Amino acid sequence: MNKYLIVLCFLGLMAGCKGKKNTNLTGEAPVTIEDFINFFPEVSLPFQVTDSSLRKRKSDSTIIAYKVFTQFIPDSVLAKDFGKLAKPKIYPLGRTQEKGKETYLFLKAEQGIKKAGYLVCFNRSDEFLNALTIIRSGFDTYTSAYGSLDKKFQINTYRERKKKDGKTAFKRNVFIYNSASNEFTLILTEPNEEFVENIINPIDTLPKKNKYSGDYPKDKKNFISFRDGRTPSQILFFAHFEKDAGQCVGELKGAAHFTSPKTASFKENGSPCTVEFTFGVSSVTMKEIEGCGSFRDIKCFFDGVYPKKKEIKAKTAKKK
Repeated sequence: MNKYLIVLCFLGLMAGCKGKKNTNLTGEAPVTIEDFINFFPEVSLPFQVTDSSLRKRKSDSTIIAYKVFTQFIPDSVLAKDFGKLAKPKIYPLGRTQEKGKETYLFLKAEQGIKKAGYLVCFNRSDEFLNALTIIRSGFDTYTSAYGSLDKKFQINTYRERKKKDGKTAFKRNVFIYNSASNEFTLILTEPNEEFVENIINPIDTLPKKNKYSGDYPKDKKNFISFRDGRTPSQILFFAHFEKDAGQCVGELKGAAHFTSPKTASFKENGSPCTVEFTFGVSSVTMKEIEGCGSFRDIKCFFDGVYPKKKEIKAKTAKKK
């Protein structure tokens, strides 16, 4: 009798184990999109990712291999913050779904001191739609920041900084996912006063021996920088603009290739984003050829004429 009980218990345990799938995303085994999405723990709304939680160390047992991540989400999502050649560590934070609509994944990416939180959107067929950076740490000098998704499926991004007079300057943006245009649309911005951002030029220290390399600023918040590429036919660039009193912001970094002696073209891998640069004697004209909506707000474009900044040559001491 005891033998039969032991056998029955064993069979029951086997059946229970068969129903549970021990998924890992280390890249050592095949992964389906269902495995990938279900790897993220289900969370209730509102769900918030703070700068302090972003800095907390995550267990490597939950890490998502870069090659697994890029099976389902374009690497351009991370390249916008970490650069094209970077392969940051990726961790799942949470998963939720709007009833009968999109599924949202919260994830964390980190490389060194730089960390970013993302909200990634999939349709009902589990196909990738779009992604939004909702918080960053180690890039900027904020004293406090968070990104969240509320019960109305509105996305809030918030950051603040202490001023020298002890007062707090802050900026809060509210977005919604617009399925018709596949864009995260800004519907509200709420600064208590002008919030001056520190714009870090990631290519500033690179060589600029090419005749078109240099800085092309309209002002401190609207500029394009060009630096030497790996070959004479390539030129690196970083473009940042803020239009409509800061209501429309765009930022793009990459490598453009010369298609003629005075024209260079950039095409983002995995997206339609295409930008053309036409160089003149003392300026450059930027034109967005095809949609770069992932790198800018919806109502503005990468365009305009930017004057070249004159280089100040160091004076050499005269021999006596």
